[in-house]
Amino acid sequence: MTSGRTVSSVQDALTIALQMLESAKEEVVWIAPSSLLSLCMLYGSVEKTKTFIQNGGVSRGIVPVSQANIKNIEICLDSGDDVRHADEMQEFLMFVVDSRRSISAINIGIDEFTFDTPVVAFWSDDPTYAEYLLASFENAWSQAIPAAQRMRDLLEHGTE
Repeated sequence: MTSGRTVSSVQDALTIALQMLESAKEEVVWIAPSSLLSLCMLYGSVEKTKTFIQNGGVSRGIVPVSQANIKNIEICLDSGDDVRHADEMQEFLMFVVDSRRSISAINIGIDEFTFDTPVVAFWSDDPTYAEYLLASFENAWSQAIPAAQRMRDLLEHGTE
């Protein structure tokens, strides 16, 4: 039996995502605004991701890469995350684990996420919903550019 529920705070959404990461076996895919990625890192996501990858898992993510978050992106890449850049992902949150469990949200008009930012996120363990999110992720992934390439462009040209 599948279930789902809404989550109304960034802190709760991050807690759920990191719990899902801790139990992941095969693959994690994610899309996050840059400010949300920073909050995840404060919650210990880098160490959890590194452990997951060392145990044979694959982690792929999409985040807007800018001058302001290059250090965080380097940390993600160093942990083994395969990260790509897309400008238009600033208002999306998606975290899918092992093609079965997910948490996702579209939050229009939020420029900067904090732990207290109200959101409407949906957590689900429905594989059909996860499949829908994975298809959306794969579409965005195919259009995104490798984060390392974006970082080189930023460092060479100094522009956003």
